[in-house]
Amino acid sequence: MNRTLVQKVIGLALILSGAVLLALKIMNISEAKESWDAWASPSSGTVFFIGALTGELLFLAARIFLGYVHLKNKDLGPWVFYPLLVFVFLSGLSGIILALASLAIRFWQRQAEKT
Repeated sequence: MNRTLVQKVIGLALILSGAVLLALKIMNISEAKESWDAWASPSSGTVFFIGALTGELLFLAARIFLGYVHLKNKDLGPWVFYPLLVFVFLSGLSGIILALASLAIRFWQRQAEKT
């Protein structure tokens, strides 16, 4: 199996899943706002909604950026790669799977450099 091809497929999967999730979030933003207003007190519902929306956007941005890194075969230092990986991991079930695949690619790349 070609490592570069696998890396590009994982990068493409990260970018596409991030784009699809972003589109779904945008389509459901009014329903989410109503849900937050109903759940929280009227004065603090908007603040909670903005906080949750910011968190979701951070997770989606991390997913898309990690996909870009894999697609372009860029090498990130550990202080950038691993926190980015944690954000992707926390973004949901598909994020967990893609983060583990990204971690496997990283170790595969390091093993190839050692030999």
